[in-house]
Amino acid sequence: MKRQYFILFFFSPLLVFSQSIITLEECQKWAICQSSASVQKELNTQLLKVKLDDAASHMYPSLEINGAISYQSKTPLLSSGDIIPRDHYGIYLDFEQVLYSGSKFKYGRQYERMMNKSEIDKLDLSIYELKERIITIYLNLLILDKQISLLSSVENTINEQLSQLNKLLSGGVVYGNTVAQLELEALKIEQQKGELVSTKESLIASLSIITGKDLHQATFVVPTAPKIEKNSSSSRLEFSIFEYSKKGLDYQRKFYLSNSLPSFTFFASGGYGRPSFNIFSNTFQWNYILGIKFNIPVITWAKTMGVGNIINLQKKILESRERDFEKSNQITIEEKWNEIQKIENLLVLDKQITKKYESITETSKVQLLNGMITAYDFIKQQNDELQSLINQEVHLMQLLKAKFEFLALKGEL
Repeated sequence: MKRQYFILFFFSPLLVFSQSIITLEECQKWAICQSSASVQKELNTQLLKVKLDDAASHMYPSLEINGAISYQSKTPLLSSGDIIPRDHYGIYLDFEQVLYSGSKFKYGRQYERMMNKSEIDKLDLSIYELKERIITIYLNLLILDKQISLLSSVENTINEQLSQLNKLLSGGVVYGNTVAQLELEALKIEQQKGELVSTKESLIASLSIITGKDLHQATFVVPTAPKIEKNSSSSRLEFSIFEYSKKGLDYQRKFYLSNSLPSFTFFASGGYGRPSFNIFSNTFQWNYILGIKFNIPVITWAKTMGVGNIINLQKKILESRERDFEKSNQITIEEKWNEIQKIENLLVLDKQITKKYESITETSKVQLLNGMITAYDFIKQQNDELQSLINQEVHLMQLLKAKFEFLALKGEL
């Protein structure tokens, strides 16, 4: 496709992009930079690190200093007659390290990773939607600009005809009504141009806000039509989101089931106090104890199995939604492909129709000056040619838009 340039002229004092060529890709890049998606992706990366650290926290060793001073009303009476002191003192350093906890550490971290990847994909999906929005605005701008250009061309033609008819009017060759009809048509064209310019200004203002750049005096270039192939494969981000969500549920189920597995913990405690581990001693002493303790759940398996069944059902619901989305996506891809074929066929006919109208209009110019047709006939012929040209340009932009949408449906935008 030949590259064409359309200059958008507006009455704006801002000259940030005066006479600069702006491409569709640049607008998309600026819009993405302006969006919060990039910031959110970075924050999600930081959030994942915090969550992974939190999931791993129960595997970290614990070290505590514990102490107590107490007094009891009675103490055992020893056979020797010695009395165990009623006041007790002690300070101890306690250490614990989890050795095995049923793989909760592993599955908890994997679950957080899957959920984070799913969130990142959702943010990327919002970027895809932003790019599609930019494409729609950008191509609509090009259509409006071409319509204004075509109207200006018709306006010039009518003005040329008016100039010659006014000469003939002064010579009494044509009637004043003929000139008045053309002058009225010129006013209508000026009115149409004003409406289109106003709409174009609004679209450029929207694009400027989205991109964070002042584009009121920029030059926009028609993007090259993307190459597309017909096949049913799709790499939409939704499929990735479904996959990560299912994997996340698998790890969540394993995490809950691991609660019914035994756990082992190493412990050690040492300190100074009275009485020591020998409660019959009345002296302050150093003492310590170390070992391994374990916990084997007996009843909790019923609860964890119930949670596991809930998660399995949630996964089946996700799989059902994924199948529905896949079917809908394939149908939409097929419909979009048929739309592209239809527009391409229309463009073939558009070129033939436009060529015919151009030939007829050239003949009408001569006929009008020779009084062979009325001004009304000439205006109708001129409008028919204008509409055929507009239809052709609209179809060109629709074809571009449809091809970009086809890529978006396949996850290749």
